[in-house]
Amino acid sequence: MKIAIVGATGLVGQNIINLCQQFFSSDVEYTFFASSKSAGKKLKINQSELTVKELNKENIESYNIALFSAGGERSKEFANIFIENGSFVVDNSSAFRMNESVPLVVYGVNQNIITKDTKLISNPNCTTMGLVMALKPLHDQYNLKAITPVAYQAVSGSGSNGILSLQREIEMGDNLKPDYTEGYYTNPIARNVIPLAGNLLDNGYSDEEMKFCNESRKILDIDDLIVEPSNARVGVVTGHGTFCSAVFENTIDIKEAINVLNSFEGVEYWDKSLPTPLDAEGRNEVLVSRLRKGLSSNKIINFWVVSDNLLKGAALNAVQIAKHISEL
Repeated sequence: MKIAIVGATGLVGQNIINLCQQFFSSDVEYTFFASSKSAGKKLKINQSELTVKELNKENIESYNIALFSAGGERSKEFANIFIENGSFVVDNSSAFRMNESVPLVVYGVNQNIITKDTKLISNPNCTTMGLVMALKPLHDQYNLKAITPVAYQAVSGSGSNGILSLQREIEMGDNLKPDYTEGYYTNPIARNVIPLAGNLLDNGYSDEEMKFCNESRKILDIDDLIVEPSNARVGVVTGHGTFCSAVFENTIDIKEAINVLNSFEGVEYWDKSLPTPLDAEGRNEVLVSRLRKGLSSNKIINFWVVSDNLLKGAALNAVQIAKHISEL
């Protein structure tokens, strides 16, 4: 088997490399791709050191699977070239997510929609990913009707620039003032919460918030799901957290709901402590806590969910999909 990793030198790409060593046998042949700036770098996998190739048409050969994490523009330009050369493509960008012909897959939720003819598969947004992992078993049990998610997104969701900006601002200590404008974000992120993640759209919502709406409907196959989203950026390196209020058709039994969550592979319910982004960092599981019945209805539950946005939110899901494809 031959696997190409596109965007191998980035945060998600590095995690994909580490996970491939866990999920695939050591006899898999790998090719690493990145931009011209990173071409020529050396990266290790399975004790072998490989030279990163520049992503261009001339360097693309035949692979079984190509894992993309290099941004939407590169995905649009190169995904079909890999497919034409025989690859399945699993793409982490938003380029194809809302294309009706492209499945939007969360492994553990809807990977069974992938067939041998499904050559292009999209990974959802990292915040949506964690939330739908918690919603799927609850939906199966109680029939989901509406959600109000409020997300607290870590800076690693913005890539290495977001992390470096947070680190520099932390080092500034008391010299960091509210009018500081030299960071990556519109406002200081260290010791702070910015009530906007992503870019504002004409409707007043951010593109990150609209991903909650559009992607959760597609993944869960609920076209009329009501979604009222809000997203903020917080001074956390890794781990997206979301408070969610969910409305169902059927009455909720809290003990039963907790059992449903704990029985769902890839999800853990914590009842003795509160999982935070630090707890989620480096873990494959999506962590849920504070599940409680709504104050106004016994068909509403409110809960907290947190997951590593670089793992289940991106790299892990992509590699899980790749493993599933390899077994078709």
